[in-house]
Amino acid sequence: MSAPDMFAPPVNRAMKVLDRAFFQKTISTAAARIFNPKDISRCRTELDRSHDTLKNRLMPVRTDPDEVRAQKGGKCLLLRPEIVPSGTMRPPCDCEKC
Repeated sequence: MSAPDMFAPPVNRAMKVLDRAFFQKTISTAAARIFNPKDISRCRTELDRSHDTLKNRLMPVRTDPDEVRAQKGGKCLLLRPEIVPSGTMRPPCDCEKC
């Protein structure tokens, strides 16, 4: 499923009363963990150049899903849905600190 299809609005012409639950969607995607918050802008520009970040209405910079790292200010960059997550995957950018 490509990103434009993934974020297309749902269609239900029979809906007479607005059902907000109909417009919510959970999307599983990979994220690149940034260990040092000072490196966010550099890693983001590298990932933008390689077209690997998620480019839609969502902000690609999110807090780390790990609570311990999130409390320390850890961040993640959302990647395109075509990128499959892997535990040993190196980031697609050339920067060493990502």
